[in-house]
Amino acid sequence: MKLRLVKPAQGLVWVRQGLLLGKRQPLNFVGLLGLVASVALLLMSLPVIGPLLLLAAMPMVWMGFMLASRHALASEKIPPSVLIEAVRTQPEMRKAFARLGGAYVAATLVVMQLAHVFGPGADVLAEAFETAQDAGEILANPLVQQDLLWRMALTLPVSLLFWHTPALILWARQPLAKALFFSWIACWRNLGAFVVYGAAWAVLIVLVGLIDSVIAMVVPVPAVVNVLAVATGLWVAAAFYASLYFTVVDCFDAPGTPPDGSLPGQDVSRDTPSSGQA
Repeated sequence: MKLRLVKPAQGLVWVRQGLLLGKRQPLNFVGLLGLVASVALLLMSLPVIGPLLLLAAMPMVWMGFMLASRHALASEKIPPSVLIEAVRTQPEMRKAFARLGGAYVAATLVVMQLAHVFGPGADVLAEAFETAQDAGEILANPLVQQDLLWRMALTLPVSLLFWHTPALILWARQPLAKALFFSWIACWRNLGAFVVYGAAWAVLIVLVGLIDSVIAMVVPVPAVVNVLAVATGLWVAAAFYASLYFTVVDCFDAPGTPPDGSLPGQDVSRDTPSSGQA
């Protein structure tokens, strides 16, 4: 396994690849995201343990979408079971992903605690939520904005640390500590591409919001506008998860190649070939 360096512009390629792949099987990708959202709502209804289980399952969800992308690239139908394919077809991976989930929970709890220490604090935020009249007033509150900025700043290093880790554990058979280390190094060495990648998705989300606003002004039927807005939002979110596969296979020499050698990891979208090594 070798680290590959890509140019910053590759971030735009990843976004385009995700959108094109999402267009190939839009209903399957959106359905997969809907399944994840439904399970998340069920888990969130469980006090204390539910949110922790949801956090622990997130690395498995990311891996599931990477496997779904690989199915789509091979023109195969994406089954719902792809979300647990990593441990269903390879039982020896169950302990590894359980440890990965536990590490992600621990890292998230540390972020929350640090945000509480450096940010305005839970009591201040609770008061802001209680006194606000609507969601717009909440978001306009400087204390809420400060808390969000702290959480985003603290979450970014955690995201870089865990970004490639599920794939490195499954496809490269790396232990947790080594996978975390190489995930961080890969993101750091290719930080320009990831900055462009994140900025492009942010711009796309803003554009989608503006388009929805224009449609709302033109179409005088709120129900139709809401359906279109939700459908578009789900598809963009699904395309983002579909693009995760490309961010991994471009940063390493074929980490997406299974042990049996089938379906090479560098087999990217026929519409948008990878840029290669920088």
